[in-house]
Amino acid sequence: MSTETLLARLDAAQPVVARRDMYYRGKQPLRFLADKVDASIMAFSSNLARVAVNAVAERIRLEDATATVDGRDVTEQARALLRDSDLPMTLQATLVDMLAVGSAYLIVWADESGRPVVTGESAEQVAVERDPITRGVVAAIKRWQVTDANGVLVEEHAVKYLPKEIVHLVRTEKRGQWTFAGSTPNPLGVVPVVPLINVERIHDDTGASVVDDLAPLVDALNKLVTDMLTTSEAVARPKRYATGVTLEDAVVGFDADAGFAADDEDQAPEILDDDPGVESPFQDSDDMWIAEEAEAKFGQLPGADMTGYRTGVDLVMQQIMAVTSLPAHLVGITTSNPATAEALRASEVALASNAASRIRVITRPMEWAVRLLVAVAEGVSPDRVTVRLQWADTTTRSVAQEADAAVKLHAEGIVDDEEARQSVGSGEEL
Repeated sequence: MSTETLLARLDAAQPVVARRDMYYRGKQPLRFLADKVDASIMAFSSNLARVAVNAVAERIRLEDATATVDGRDVTEQARALLRDSDLPMTLQATLVDMLAVGSAYLIVWADESGRPVVTGESAEQVAVERDPITRGVVAAIKRWQVTDANGVLVEEHAVKYLPKEIVHLVRTEKRGQWTFAGSTPNPLGVVPVVPLINVERIHDDTGASVVDDLAPLVDALNKLVTDMLTTSEAVARPKRYATGVTLEDAVVGFDADAGFAADDEDQAPEILDDDPGVESPFQDSDDMWIAEEAEAKFGQLPGADMTGYRTGVDLVMQQIMAVTSLPAHLVGITTSNPATAEALRASEVALASNAASRIRVITRPMEWAVRLLVAVAEGVSPDRVTVRLQWADTTTRSVAQEADAAVKLHAEGIVDDEEARQSVGSGEEL
């Protein structure tokens, strides 16, 4: 696999990754606008894309791992490796990337001291090539840029991961030639890059994202809320009027009472030839309006009725909840707050099921990543390592439910003391 092919694959994914990332961060421009609007309004965004992604990611928690090497139990060593490499923390951020933009990567290697390390990598920098038959990773590349304080490109690096060696390439110009900077033998015999792809359909190499379906709905929501805010500023506040009141001359230009020095050009008044016109003697901010004319009358126009915006927002929110599986209380509908733990659990069934399906997608890649981690530490081939992972329950359960379930499982001999403690959050965690 050539370097140019891998880099072309990386470049081809960037438009999709950039669009999804823009919506996840809430940086997308306002849509459905016929006229130009103020720049400060253009920056408004109700970022439900981040809520939808994080609501699933925070339910995926690695709880425990067991490992063997040629049948020899190395579970304690594996748990220590997971803690020392900060894999639970790295996994959380990597999962957010996977759910937001469709894919993310883990790279397992050794640091300068020979200790196993695992790093989370973005789809903005990493791409892989798979075998068309086995679907295994046969090559991977990571590219990053080094810039100076002014953001000017200084040099560009690329690391090509192959089963037998790791090659480091450098170039100093954006479109210059790559030059060889060094290589390292790969004793693992496999590419140490593990892709976490948010697969929803067969042959989905780039991954899916809830952002794709959510983007037009978020755009519609932002448009409605922006219209509501604009209307509130313009006509929602009731306007007052007065009739039969003498208008005053506008005070523009020369003011005899202000005073100025005749020889000071900066203080010289501006002489206007045009008639400045007239202005109202009242200000909207005045608490009381008083007029000397007997025929003067005062009144107030009704403010704009914005209930139509509420209807539109509710309709869009229902569509967002259907697309994302978010329950009403997570999108700010306070009238739907569950009253009991059972009601809360029932309202989050679809969200918990979504998280459970993502666990099934990432379990095998994550087991392979832990196998690589143990293989680096033990100095053996990953094929000799067996790993099993245990994930936390994705549903919301009360403390009483957790304790009751743990007691019953322990009484039946299904779990031991340590497993019962872990199930209620009192045992040792990764």
